[in-house]
Amino acid sequence: MKVFFITLLSSLIPTFSLQAQPLERMMGLDEIFQLADSSSLSIKSARDEAKSVEANVKVAKNGLLPDINFSASATYNGNAWMSDRDFSNGQSLPSPHFGNNFALEVRQIVYSGGAVSHGIRGAELQADIAILNVTDKRQNVRFLLTGYYLNLYKFRNLERVYNKNIARAKQVIKDMRAREEQGIVLHNDITRYEVLLQNLLYRLTELKSQIDVFNNQLVTTLNLPDGTQIMPDTTLINLSTAEYSESELRDRANTYSPRLKIARTSIELGRNQEKLARSGLLPKISIIAGDHLTGPITVELPPINKNINNWYFGVGVAYNIGNIYKSQRDITRSRLNTSASEAKYAELQEHLELEIHQAYVNYQNAFELLHTQEKSLQLATENYTVTENRYNNDLVLLIDLLDADNIRLDAEVQYVNARINIIYNYYRLMYVTGTL
Repeated sequence: MKVFFITLLSSLIPTFSLQAQPLERMMGLDEIFQLADSSSLSIKSARDEAKSVEANVKVAKNGLLPDINFSASATYNGNAWMSDRDFSNGQSLPSPHFGNNFALEVRQIVYSGGAVSHGIRGAELQADIAILNVTDKRQNVRFLLTGYYLNLYKFRNLERVYNKNIARAKQVIKDMRAREEQGIVLHNDITRYEVLLQNLLYRLTELKSQIDVFNNQLVTTLNLPDGTQIMPDTTLINLSTAEYSESELRDRANTYSPRLKIARTSIELGRNQEKLARSGLLPKISIIAGDHLTGPITVELPPINKNINNWYFGVGVAYNIGNIYKSQRDITRSRLNTSASEAKYAELQEHLELEIHQAYVNYQNAFELLHTQEKSLQLATENYTVTENRYNNDLVLLIDLLDADNIRLDAEVQYVNARINIIYNYYRLMYVTGTL
């Protein structure tokens, strides 16, 4: 039994250790975008709303279908009573007690002044806006996730930089302790480098906290299992970015931006509402047909216990005279709504041009910053190498080596940030033009 339990326990321990390990998952931005389309609550909500609005189109098209009314009734009829005009000489007339009534009427509108067609068009435009809202939500979620992802990428890169520098600092301290034993280095010098090491370890702890925050934001938004550790695709740093002029970006935004499309569709919807309001000033013409079967015949006295059937076919005209003064208010309101939509479109277009200009300038500056940081990193590395050699030959003080190490570390950090900054500003260009 002891052997059995020991064997069982030894087999379970690896399982527990595997379960305790976080699940690492390498993910690129394209995969994140695909997951967001199916997992984001914001996109799901917009998509459900679009389906609801699309159903209104089918309801509006019901106006093209004929109205068919059928009624049937069975009654118990009392005896008729007849008298003179002064209510004298009253007498009761026997009547058939069972009564029936069947009626069928069909009415098809052939002209409504555009009320039906404009109603359908209005529902279609509202459905278009709802679909464009889904696209706009998708753009917003994607850009938000891009920020999370690139921040996670940046901090994981910085984590590697700090780990490398921590390892280097530990090696320097180890070498200095060996030199201390030889009487070449003072213990105070080692203490200074140990302070540097502790600062690096503290910054690494801060980095890990930031990594945890951005990783959790991605995991939650994408509805991934708890404990998943997202590892960014390192090939993203070599992303080939297209070159655009500012005018090309404005043209792309004018073509693809869902916000501009929504604004343009809102203007068209307003103009359609004006036409719908004007339709109230026009008559409604319809074709009608019906058939009535009733019994008994009560227009005769005494009533006749027979059924009589009547049918008819013709054209009906209806006109609401009150619309002459009521519809003007609806027309004025619709015209004002259209003017407001046009003003909003002009404002949005101006705001979008400013956004494009700012994003374009930042994108161009990101390349200049990268070139500067590349040169800074090269110089900082060369300076550290020279200072380290001189320190090893007792030509400079430890403080000089510490300064050179701090400068090189800062240059490495800034270089990583500059490369990530280019990618972020590129995706921002895609976002403001509606092509992300």
